[in-house]
Amino acid sequence: MRAQRMIDSAPDYFQYSEGYREIQEAIAGDLDRVAANNADLALQRRIVTATWGLRYWEEKTRIPTILTDSYEIRRSRVLSKWRGVGQFKASLIESVAEAYSGGDVDVDVDIPNFTIIVNFVGKLGIPPNIDDLKAQIENIVHAHLGVEYVFTYNTYDIVKALGLTYDQLQARGYTYDEILTAKL
Repeated sequence: MRAQRMIDSAPDYFQYSEGYREIQEAIAGDLDRVAANNADLALQRRIVTATWGLRYWEEKTRIPTILTDSYEIRRSRVLSKWRGVGQFKASLIESVAEAYSGGDVDVDVDIPNFTIIVNFVGKLGIPPNIDDLKAQIENIVHAHLGVEYVFTYNTYDIVKALGLTYDQLQARGYTYDEILTAKL
């Protein structure tokens, strides 16, 4: 495509030259590779789209690089650390927890009981990297405060309201754990 545009923009007498065509195709191939590399580099400059560049984000935030973890888990660690800089506020805990869970989180501060309640409302079940999240929140929360985590699941009443039975869901291929956490 690029090569043809380059050839078409040349004077007519070059357009019929096989040598000129080969040179333009080689140059176009190089330009296509440069454009692809630039596009990939642009993806690495954002935490949420980085792949091979995650290692640099992990270095910058002083997080150990664990190559066996998925990109999603590694990104959530970096995002959480990135958002977690600053004074303690409920909104900071929300931001960090949302980065890890990928869903909405409500945070309440129970002052009389010295407890922070982190309620995962946007996604069902326990986030796959909950241990990393807990470690990050421990770094943010004041030492005298406890943290309580509340997870959301499908209940029997929710499944019943859909007019489905456990056997029907099992026949559709759902396991018990999937029934608890699936969008039905």
